[in-house]
Amino acid sequence: MQIKVWDLPTRVFHWGLVLALIGSYGTAELGWLDMQWHFRFGYAVLALVLFRILWGFFGPRYARFSQFLRGPGAVWRYVRGDGQRWLGHNPLGGWAVIVLLAVVLLQTLTGLFNGDDIEWFGPLHDQVSSATQRLAHRWHDRGFYAVLILSGIHVIAVLLYLLLRRQNLISPMLHGNKDGDAEHAAQPGSLLALAFCVIASVSAVVAIVYLGPG
Repeated sequence: MQIKVWDLPTRVFHWGLVLALIGSYGTAELGWLDMQWHFRFGYAVLALVLFRILWGFFGPRYARFSQFLRGPGAVWRYVRGDGQRWLGHNPLGGWAVIVLLAVVLLQTLTGLFNGDDIEWFGPLHDQVSSATQRLAHRWHDRGFYAVLILSGIHVIAVLLYLLLRRQNLISPMLHGNKDGDAEHAAQPGSLLALAFCVIASVSAVVAIVYLGPG
């Protein structure tokens, strides 16, 4: 039977991050809109990542880090093909999620201190030394290549699962359902926890932005 695995907030985060990253790249590299929109997309990315980190502790079953972060032994057994079926993230995919979140978070944080020395400056650019500004600029310029590479690996992995294992990972991230037993279905997340995660992540970004000139 079809059971709920991916809750709505997790799915909104996933596709929202995809759109925000595309917007960030397009406004920085392809001349879309103007650089003010690059900042806005960056703030959206930061809020989404902060939300996902909090949701990894307070969200429902399959959204929690404790459900899909496994030790090296579990990862190795999965890579060798132990035959176990994972409704949520498998052991390898779980760590891929953490790596991608960490790299995207680093990219957004360095953007807060970045500047072009002419017109555009991150909201915290003037709060740090010139050495830190240069380091942030260097990492932010190069970091998006890491984001692109990891995103490409993610897309390729999803396609390989579809072609080689006949596992469609895209549709469940749209409607949230997978084949499974009723006892393994995820319960709806707490609305209070959802409100806390949304308010905390958005408030953090607003506070960071208004610490500097914006």
